[in-house]
Amino acid sequence: MSDTAVLDACCLINLAAADALDAWLGDIGPTWMLPQAVLAEALFLRRRGEPILEDGDSTPIEPTREAILLGPHAASGLLNVVKPETELELSAYVAFASALDDGEAMALTIAQSRCWQLATDDRKAIRMAGQVDVPVLTTPAIVRRWVEQLGPSARDVLAALIAIRDRARLLPGRHDPLYDWWMDWMEP
Repeated sequence: MSDTAVLDACCLINLAAADALDAWLGDIGPTWMLPQAVLAEALFLRRRGEPILEDGDSTPIEPTREAILLGPHAASGLLNVVKPETELELSAYVAFASALDDGEAMALTIAQSRCWQLATDDRKAIRMAGQVDVPVLTTPAIVRRWVEQLGPSARDVLAALIAIRDRARLLPGRHDPLYDWWMDWMEP
């Protein structure tokens, strides 16, 4: 399996929520590729501490958003911006885009064409990747890799998981093979 992974928007947002782009993503490998279409989709996170309630009201107001700044990470080489380059890739992209959002479609196209991994949490993209023999990394798998390779403190792991849950709205489903691992870390 290649040690290059193509990030889709949902996975990138989850990692940005955990501050992984700034703190540890580059230290765990693989080489991270960012499709151009994902740049247009991975724009915002929920601010820490959301939701906010209006004065005297128990109804949450629209959460404020925090921009995800990807330019510095592309400039540093942490994220390598890629796009379909051949007619074959463009054709595959169009075909995948009929069933997936643009970011997932472009990420899957590039991963398949270049024999790389796909980093996604999108169930449909995971299913389609399996149909075309593309290995998948999910956010829980990436976080577990961080824990195993870099040995962060239990407090740092819990903070990352809570940030992913609260700022990016990801909690692995019971069907996820790392569900129990994730939930064990979430217990105080």
